[in-house]
Amino acid sequence: MKDEIVYEIPLNGNDEQMLPERTHISLKRSGVDFFPILTIILLKILNRKVMCGQRQSFIKIFLFCGIVFFMMLWVGCKKTIPTGPDTNITITLRGRITQNGQALVNVTVYLSDGSSRTTVTDADGRYSFSDLASRDYVITPSKKGTAFSPSNYELSETNTQANFTAGNATYGSELSSIMADFQVINQKGGTVSLYDYFGKIILVNFSADWCGPCRNEASHLEDLFNDFRNKGFFIYTILIDGDPAVWAQQFGITFSVGDDTARKLWNLYGRGGVPLNIILDRNSTIRLLEEGYNESGIRNEIEKYL
Repeated sequence: MKDEIVYEIPLNGNDEQMLPERTHISLKRSGVDFFPILTIILLKILNRKVMCGQRQSFIKIFLFCGIVFFMMLWVGCKKTIPTGPDTNITITLRGRITQNGQALVNVTVYLSDGSSRTTVTDADGRYSFSDLASRDYVITPSKKGTAFSPSNYELSETNTQANFTAGNATYGSELSSIMADFQVINQKGGTVSLYDYFGKIILVNFSADWCGPCRNEASHLEDLFNDFRNKGFFIYTILIDGDPAVWAQQFGITFSVGDDTARKLWNLYGRGGVPLNIILDRNSTIRLLEEGYNESGIRNEIEKYL
């Protein structure tokens, strides 16, 4: 790619007495150069519209100098904020995790960027992610039985420090609380645990076989699972009514479908009606708690924390 672009502005008539036949304006490439193009168009219009004579040349020269002046200011501003495909800015996000004032070692820390990156804290409780493109990220520490304050950080190039304080986990059923481990019998007759997949983004989907919207959602969940499973995502469907084996067979489901016909889990987490969708982050913190099926909203929330 060339380092500069040359715009040629033809000046005709009486202008030849005072300016060269062609005046060149050189600008360093920096994104899309709209201003010089508009300048050329304006000068061409002036070249045809202004009255003839020496007054015409004087007005043209005056306007031309003014336009070039503002163009120089424009180029100077663009140099201070790099843009365009040639920009190559990287940032480093870093922080420290402590508990009771002491470094917390070997804590897994996740960086969401569409395909999660991970690291662990060192002997001083420190971690870092380097060579990152300049945009927004979510950092989430993850350790069973541990709560972090804050529970995660949303960082960008203007905020690159993320320190956490750790403590013993407390559990709940509201947004921003940690979901406790549970066990259910799945469609194969085996016992599965929520924390079998601790460290993944998990969708807990409460459904019932008599529920039309639940059946509609079930027809899409396998595709959702396959779209994100290789990036650290898992689904539990919890049936409060119905047979998990029949449900899984009807909708071609390969993830876990659990039996909650005794309503033990529903009594803890249920509200309103089904379907009820709960999204957990890498530390099993509840990030979405939503009745009904909103596929785009669910996908956006999953992608945010992956």
